[in-house]
This record gives sequence, C-alpha cells and structure tokens, in this order.
Amino acid sequence: MTTQAQFVLYTGPMFSSKTTKLLARIDRSKYQKKKTVSFKPYADDRYSVTNQIVTHNDKHIQSCGVNCGKDILEIVAGNQPIDIVAIDELFMIPGGGSACIELFKKGYDVYVSSIELDYTGNPFEEVKEIMPFCTQIIKCKAVCAVCQEDARYTAKKGDVHISVPTSSVLQVGGEETYEPRCQLHHNYMRS
Repeated sequence: MTTQAQFVLYTGPMFSSKTTKLLARIDRSKYQKKKTVSFKPYADDRYSVTNQIVTHNDKHIQSCGVNCGKDILEIVAGNQPIDIVAIDELFMIPGGGSACIELFKKGYDVYVSSIELDYTGNPFEEVKEIMPFCTQIIKCKAVCAVCQEDARYTAKKGDVHISVPTSSVLQVGGEETYEPRCQLHHNYMRS
C-alpha cells in the first residue's frame, strides 16, 4: 500500500445520517476501483434480518454479519486483496474497536459509523477505544425531536431521569424506541 491509511469515524446520535455517509463512502470506493468489505453486527436486526447495512431511509448494501471483532479480522484475512474495511454500528461489536485499530495499523482504510454515547450520555467502549487512532472524526447532527434544533444526543422514549441507569443500556431499536435530542432537552445531559 503506497498511501497513508485512513481511519474515519462517522458519529453522532441516532437519525444523524451516519450510515448514509458510510454508504456514500463505500459507493465512492467503487469508482476508485478499490475492494471494500463491509460489516454489521448480527445484533442489529432493525431493518434487515439478512446481511445488509440499511439506513433509516432504506438505502442498503450487502455486508458480512459479525458477532465480534475476531470475526472481522478472520473475514478480512480470508478475502484478500481488500483495500477498505467499512463497519456499521461498531458500538454493538465486542472487540470491534481493537480489530479496527489492528487493521488500520496494517495499512487498511477503515471507515466506521457508530453512535458514540448511550442514551444515558456515557461513551461506548468500542468507540472510545478507536477515537485516538482516527485520522478524521465526523460529528453528525440530527434534529431535536422537541425543539428542532441541532441534536447531538440520543434519548430513549419514555425515559425519565434516574440516578442509576438500567443495567442494560444496549437495546436495539429504531424510531419506536429512540429519538434525537439537543442538550437542553436530554434528561441525562442536564444533570
């Protein structure tokens, strides 16, 4: 590989077009004649039970479903040559962060879309792990469901502020479960 590898993170709350930006980057790679392999967590079955990365607006591409970061490394190793590794919803893939870092260090371009904070305002470990290695972090904003201003956070519908969040903050869901909120209208970001 003759150029420096890229490691790009598209992050922000739900409904901020992170996956849309990732799919646009994958589409661009076709014109660059680069071979891309795409991944999504098996746990993300919101819009497709098959192996597809799907946006909220029903744009989709084929992908490999994975349970953990080791799966990503094995698939990449078995599908050479590969130029670009694209991963959707990294926060749902245990060990995905370290897999991304390993691939980046080996010279692969790595493009990731992921929420960075859970609905209680705490960072997801996989995303926290990759941020220092990213060559570019693109913060995507949604529209606050309350005031229609820029939203940087994800709120769980019906959630009231409690001092100790529920034990599991990872609940797969779409607009029936979550909505984007600005800092002013996000319960956990005002405490």
